[in-house]
Amino acid sequence: MEVKEQDRKFLSALKRVYQSVSNTPETLSPLEARALCTTLVRDAFATTNVQIKGSENLPCQKNVIFIYNHLNNHPYYTEDEGFQITLDSHFISSVILDKYYKDSGVRVVRHSLPEEDNHRSYYQRLQYIRVYAKKFLPAGLDPKEIQLVNKGFYPQAIKHLAEGSGLVFSPEGNSYKTGDSPGIFRYGIFKLACCMDPQPLIVPLVMANFDKLASEDTFKCEIKPPFRMSDLGITNKNDPALPGVVAKINQEYKEWVIVLLKAEKGFESEILALEERTKNKDTLEDLVVFYGSSTIRLWNSLEKDFPHINSLNLGFGGAFISSLSENFERLFTFKAPKVIVLYLGGNDLSLGWTAKKIVEKISTLIEKIHQKYPSTTLVNLSIKPSLERAEQMDKIIQINTAMQASSKINPFLKQVDFFDALMDGETVNRHFLLQDGLHLNADGYKILINHLKPYL
Repeated sequence: MEVKEQDRKFLSALKRVYQSVSNTPETLSPLEARALCTTLVRDAFATTNVQIKGSENLPCQKNVIFIYNHLNNHPYYTEDEGFQITLDSHFISSVILDKYYKDSGVRVVRHSLPEEDNHRSYYQRLQYIRVYAKKFLPAGLDPKEIQLVNKGFYPQAIKHLAEGSGLVFSPEGNSYKTGDSPGIFRYGIFKLACCMDPQPLIVPLVMANFDKLASEDTFKCEIKPPFRMSDLGITNKNDPALPGVVAKINQEYKEWVIVLLKAEKGFESEILALEERTKNKDTLEDLVVFYGSSTIRLWNSLEKDFPHINSLNLGFGGAFISSLSENFERLFTFKAPKVIVLYLGGNDLSLGWTAKKIVEKISTLIEKIHQKYPSTTLVNLSIKPSLERAEQMDKIIQINTAMQASSKINPFLKQVDFFDALMDGETVNRHFLLQDGLHLNADGYKILINHLKPYL
C-alpha cells in the first residue's frame, strides 16, 4: 500500500496520543489524563478532512447519552503492536463533546486481555467505565464475575449522568465497516435510560468513513435530534414493547448511515426537497422568499412569525455563496417575488477568503438576482456574530459594513443589521445561540424578527 503524507501525519499524531497518555506520570489524575488526550486527539483530527452536520441538534444540558454506530479503524492506523485508538469514540469525546460542552464525557471501554499491555496501559490512565466484551474474554474467567462486572455498568453510568457528564456509548458491542454499520443494537443502554427519573436525553450520532484512510475520504458525523425513551412510549425497562422500539431505532440508523455516506456538497437531496416545497405551495402570488444557509433553513416558524405575508423558505444548510448561485435558477422558477430575504456569506468565512472577496461574491449574486427580478426588493441580513466564528469577528464586521454601504447606493437593496443586538459589549451574547455557539435559538430569532419586520 502506498502511504500518503496526510496518513503519515495522522498516524504520527495518533501515536503521540497513545504514547503521551500511556506514559503520563501517576501524579496526573484520570481527569487530567483525559484532558491531555482530548487536546492531542483534536490536534490529530485537525490534519484530516472532517464534516459535522446537525450541530444545531445538540441539547443545552450535557448529562445526556450519546449513542453512535461503532466503526473499525483502517489497519494502517495502528499505534502500537496490535493496538489502535478507536477513532470514532475519540472523535466524539474530543471534537464534539469537549468543544461544545467543555467536558469530554465518559466512555465505556472493554477490559483488556492479559497479553494486551498496550491496551491496559492506555485505558488505565483514562479510567473510563470498564465492561467485559464477548469476543475479548480472558481464558477461564468465571461467568459470574463477567456478569457481576457488567451489571456494575448501570450504577456507574447513572452516577456519571447524575453528576453532569455525558455518556458516550455504542449499543452494538462491536465495530463494523461503514457499509455494514450499524450492527444489531443491544437493549442495555436503552433500559438504563428508562431506569432514571427524569429520563435522560439520548442523542444519536451517525458516523461514517472512520474505517477509511484520511487521505481517501472525509470523516463524517451527523448529530440527529435528541429523544427520550418516553417519547417513544417506553417508560419502564421491562416494557415488552422495548425490543420493537430498539429495532426501529436500529433500522433508522442503517438508513441514516446510507444517507450520510451519499451526502456530498452538492446539496442534491435538500434541493429536491425545496423544489417539492415550492410545488406544494398553495399560491406563488406576492411571495416573500427567504433564501440562504442554515439561518434560513432552521427558521421553522416563518409563517407564524410573519402571518401577514406569503412566505417561502428556500434555505439549505451549509450553503456557500457559490451553492446559492448555482442553485438559484433551479429553485427560482416562478414569477417575480415581492421580496427576497437573503442570508449568506457566513459559511464562506471557512474558506479563508478576505472580507473583500466575500463581499464581491455576495454582490455578484445580488446582481444576478436583480437581473432576473428587477422589480423585486432584496433584503440582505447581516452575518451574525457567533462563538464558533469568534476569530473572524473583524472580517464579519467588514462584510456587514460594506453591504450596508452597498444598500445606500442600490435602491433595490436593503441591509438589515442585527449584529450589535446579538452582542454583549465586545463579546457574543451566548443567550441568543444554540448549544453549538453558531446557530440562533428562539431568543435569537426574536431579535432577528424585530429587526426585519419594518422591511416586510
